[in-house]
Amino acid sequence: MKKRLVRLLALLLTISLLLPAGCARTPDSGTSGESENIIAESGGSAGDSTAGSSAPDASSASSSGETAPFDDSEHRKFQAFTNELFLESVAADTVTLHYTLAHPEQYGITDYEITLGSPDSGSSEQNTREMQAALNTLVSFQYEKLPEDDRLTFDVLKDYLETGLEGTEFLYYEDLFAPISGLQGNLPIVMSEYTFRTERDITDYLALLEQIPAYLDAAADYERTRAGKGFVMPSGCIGDVIEACTDFVSAGSENMMISTFNERLDAFEGLDEDQKAAWKAQNEEAVTTLIFPAYRKLIRCLQEIRSAEAGSGGLCTLPRGTEYYSWLIRTLVGSGHTPEELILLTEDRVDTQVQELYLLLAGSPELAECVQDPPADGRTPDEMLQFLKSAISGDYPALPTETSYEIKYVPESMEASSSPAFYMIPPIDDPGENTIYINNGGTGIGSLFSTLAHEGYPGHLYQTVYASCVLENPIRHILDYQGYTEGWALYVEHETYDLNELYTEQADGLARVWSLNSSISLGVYALLDLNIHYNGWTKDQAAEFIEQYFGPQDDEILSEMYDTIVSEPAYYLKYYVGYLEILLLREKAEARLEEDFDLKEFHKFLLDMGPCPFPVIDKYMESWMSGR
Repeated sequence: MKKRLVRLLALLLTISLLLPAGCARTPDSGTSGESENIIAESGGSAGDSTAGSSAPDASSASSSGETAPFDDSEHRKFQAFTNELFLESVAADTVTLHYTLAHPEQYGITDYEITLGSPDSGSSEQNTREMQAALNTLVSFQYEKLPEDDRLTFDVLKDYLETGLEGTEFLYYEDLFAPISGLQGNLPIVMSEYTFRTERDITDYLALLEQIPAYLDAAADYERTRAGKGFVMPSGCIGDVIEACTDFVSAGSENMMISTFNERLDAFEGLDEDQKAAWKAQNEEAVTTLIFPAYRKLIRCLQEIRSAEAGSGGLCTLPRGTEYYSWLIRTLVGSGHTPEELILLTEDRVDTQVQELYLLLAGSPELAECVQDPPADGRTPDEMLQFLKSAISGDYPALPTETSYEIKYVPESMEASSSPAFYMIPPIDDPGENTIYINNGGTGIGSLFSTLAHEGYPGHLYQTVYASCVLENPIRHILDYQGYTEGWALYVEHETYDLNELYTEQADGLARVWSLNSSISLGVYALLDLNIHYNGWTKDQAAEFIEQYFGPQDDEILSEMYDTIVSEPAYYLKYYVGYLEILLLREKAEARLEEDFDLKEFHKFLLDMGPCPFPVIDKYMESWMSGR
């Protein structure tokens, strides 16, 4: 089995950041073994070291602006190959299947094993052989005979497989229980959002609960092995994870895995009350007698690891650590820039924005007072989302389908360890099934509007639904490029500051001040991430750097921030660097097209590309600009 559930738990939760004070507490990405879900049982030689060398330059056909004739038979073979990869991938475990397809029978999947899979098998030798075989088969296609949409899929899949194969060299570098993106927080949320569409979904869910103890045991064994090899997160971060696990268990009968199950069962039509009561009792028994003890056992494991030599520095202190970090930038962020280049680009952007912010505040001193005392927004989350949905129509293409959403709130017992908000990605064949969670304990005054722009319109919800309608090849929907998705959400969040009447009606320039403040803060976090993991900055060096921008900070906050960055390498980069890459693309298009540049068309181009690495977007943008 492939390590699909770990990746899915990360992929399903696309989230907002805590700005500028404190550390982000938002469940997100798994990294190493990212491409482990792409498998092939036939085609190609697993040991072929030339895989990837026979593919033409991905930009050769598209950048010329010409549409080359294609071979329909090659197109059909390519579609069959990618469809097989897709079906094998989504059927690897039951949670992946359920969250990816609302109606698997329409894809020919009617019989499947009920399994969570294994949390640590993504780096197995078998998985490496299967990815190599898939890559060998991919590059055997005649690129020039494929239609343009297939060529784009080829380019993205080739990058995904190649970086995935590179990642198999970094066994045990990934932490399954990282404080922000770990299993301990993601698992309860994903299980609590497991939709009951049929009675089989209910029985599948109850069967999966029984597998959670063994799944967590396997993940704990993996962590013990990591610790034995010197891969240990900082003691403070382990303490945060232990606290989150303790809070989860302490909720008792109010635990979200009990309360949400009862709510979903009550909403399910066609069940008699006796059957509902029996299943509710079965679920509560499983949670209290199986899952709670499994979390207590996990706590004991983490306490053992915490007593070991704790990690105290960035990845560069580990063998091949800088290589791993560079790989994270390519695979997690999808950037083609080196760490050195990203440091220079980020420093330049932050310095420019600091100068702009200084001039704004110097020219209008009242803006500083407005920032320090923001007014409360009396609108409800639904009112904000409805406003955004309408207000963005001038700069963003209309969605090809109607959308709906449900707003939910993070249970109080999980507020301290959850994001200010997060969006649950819907099945690709039912994009109307959208859920946004809001954390009442983590959303600050005046920030909910921008948070909902990030999670809703024109952020994650909008981009995800758009992609579900325009990406015809299903394989594209499971190729995870978080730099694109999080970069888009952060980019549009900043684009919508001017739409917030809370700012525009209070003072001229206030929206820009808030946007600059947010961007500078994230840029500083990104520079800390880069310098801690690539250049080996100590906690004292990080504190000195932060003081340049924000003044002296409380030592406890600095320690938490430093330890979190150490335990979550490249976490901030998928946000800030993704955002920066989009800004660079836009600036390139504006400079080239001048008066012919159309912001709405640029946004449409990015959305039509779908999640993919930024070098691929850059190549295809050449063709797009040539046609303007």
